[in-house]
Amino acid sequence: MKSIFRGLSIILILGLLLAGCGGEATPSLPAPEIPASSQKSCGDDVCDGPENAQTCPEDCLVEGDEAVAVDLAPEINPNTPPLYFFYVIHAHGSGEFLPYADPGQTSIDSEKADNMLAAIEGIAAILDQHGVKASWQFLPATVKGFRQYQGAENIITQLQANGHEIGVHAHKLEDVQDSYENIQEYIGITPETSSGFIAQLSKVSPSDSKNAMSFAIEVPAKLGLSVGTVNLSPGGEKNTLSAECHDIFGIGNDMWAETGNLMFPWRPDYLHKDPCSHNPKGEMLFIDHVSIDWIILTEGGGASDLLDARHFERLSDQFDGALDYMAENQPDRVAVWGFITHIIEYAVGGKGENPPSANSLQALDDFLSYVQTKQQEGLVIYATPKEISTIIEVSE
Repeated sequence: MKSIFRGLSIILILGLLLAGCGGEATPSLPAPEIPASSQKSCGDDVCDGPENAQTCPEDCLVEGDEAVAVDLAPEINPNTPPLYFFYVIHAHGSGEFLPYADPGQTSIDSEKADNMLAAIEGIAAILDQHGVKASWQFLPATVKGFRQYQGAENIITQLQANGHEIGVHAHKLEDVQDSYENIQEYIGITPETSSGFIAQLSKVSPSDSKNAMSFAIEVPAKLGLSVGTVNLSPGGEKNTLSAECHDIFGIGNDMWAETGNLMFPWRPDYLHKDPCSHNPKGEMLFIDHVSIDWIILTEGGGASDLLDARHFERLSDQFDGALDYMAENQPDRVAVWGFITHIIEYAVGGKGENPPSANSLQALDDFLSYVQTKQQEGLVIYATPKEISTIIEVSE
């Protein structure tokens, strides 16, 4: 229920943003003033972070004939609207039947279950420390397995009770309904967020990608799932749709080349088998996250078994690109930025063989610490995909 209250509070914050939107452009939401607590380390002789000549003259002015401002960080425009920040976690291993020991789901592998749970708990502890509520998305076997292994007070129930979002994940369309129903039966909630759309594109030719994506949207939409987390940034080996869309998605999503992300949510027109276009009558809202390709290092090493500081440094560059876009363009639509990981990217091996790596969790902690400085400046608002959807529904 906490997520609902957070969603309502965000809506109240946007009250002025949404007032009087009868066909006219929505005014930008001013960012709050920079609180003193957001200053990194004023007085350390380094003009960094949010420090500037006005907020920290000790570091950003040099002595001389005249006081000269040496502002190493761009000034924050008070009219810059906030960027809604979200994090999606696919909570499964490379074996889709985990934490069961076999595809028939006859017995639980307790060691692998414990390692998967340790990864979830480690990530969740860091998120809670920074006040970030994530969208945890589960395959059907994972939901059933944790419920069987831990009982009614299982990890998924705990995440939901702590304000995190619980969503559906599926690699096969036939698993969408199973995951949806398992969450209802074993967790006692009705999920509203879904993922796994791109997995359907890798199974068809580019010429069939529009039909495949439309069907992949229609299946969860008919169940009542209304929010889709996905990445459709042009390019990517698995994304055969972008070329068919001519790199145009929804409304105004042409900033992907600058930011690495499609920042404006939209309703893909699956009703007319044209998911590239926006259709306000569609029941599914797409909220894009950065491509999972960010985990592949640029020096040609391919995907790493473990996330580390280098990966999050690369992710920080994309996050900064989104913030720069917001400052330069000050869009009057709700803009979002998010990223995705799997729990297995925090541990060696993909099948729950090992507990999470302390270094990988520290890299996440460091990245979220950086994001938090932007949140303290009023440039970022934390939200789950469903909360973002609620805000957009009010503005539509």
